[in-house]
Amino acid sequence: MAGTGEPRDDSVVDNARNGLPGSFEALVRQYHAAIYRQILLVVNGDRAAADDVAQETWWRIAKGVKRFEGRSGFYAWACRIAHNEGKRWLGRNARKLRLVPEQATEQAPEEAHPAEQSEVNEQVRKVLAMMPQKFSAPLMLELWEDMPLREIAKALGVPEGTVKSRLFRAREKFRELWQQVTGEQGQ
Repeated sequence: MAGTGEPRDDSVVDNARNGLPGSFEALVRQYHAAIYRQILLVVNGDRAAADDVAQETWWRIAKGVKRFEGRSGFYAWACRIAHNEGKRWLGRNARKLRLVPEQATEQAPEEAHPAEQSEVNEQVRKVLAMMPQKFSAPLMLELWEDMPLREIAKALGVPEGTVKSRLFRAREKFRELWQQVTGEQGQ
């Protein structure tokens, strides 16, 4: 289920930094889906919240793109903004949050039976919602977005060693919670 990671088209970012007409819209087209998935994870799958946070995220990106220095990839920089906006939303709206995300994972592979895959997706969402965000966020960036460790660290604003530690603990926690949710015993 790995995603495509960060799209690599520096010219689109450079054009947006230089204010060329239509370039910011091209950035949004190129990165919106991936950033939206990250926002969904932060707000536990609440699509209405994700829509609000995405709008605020893109507004902040638009304000800051001219100052983007390129020390990290654009996608990592944008994910960090999205992550921060999501956390800000959570702080303001914690009571409204649902416990189980609705659609935080990608669609099922075509070869899986739709009913079975839907159940598995629901179990995955339930397990991820049970995990502290400091563990679920790097795990999702690694698995769904196929981001390298360095970019995850930049996106989350933490050192690489912290990401390594959190990924290790996230896998253990996911395995433990998966067994609780599904009743399956690990190997």
